Amino acid sequence: MGQIGTVILSAAVILAGTFGAMMPSGVLSLMQIGTLVLTGLLMYAVIMLPLFVPVMANLFGNHNWWPFKNRGGRQKQEKV
Repeated sequence: MGQIGTVILSAAVILAGTFGAMMPSGVLSLMQIGTLVLTGLLMYAVIMLPLFVPVMANLFGNHNWWPFKNRGGRQKQEKV
């Protein structure tokens, strides 16, 4: 979970560059879509990923991993 943030953040930067390239086109609908996506990515990269996700993981504690627990209540152990 600690390493996935950098992967998601780099994907967001690449996506922001792609949609940012729509801005100079002059087509109103492309500019609106580009602005909306860039705003959402900025909010995700600055607010959601570094602040909200760790706070929610801390608040939920052991219940944070609820869908991935088996019926015995223990997480599956992966062999490394």
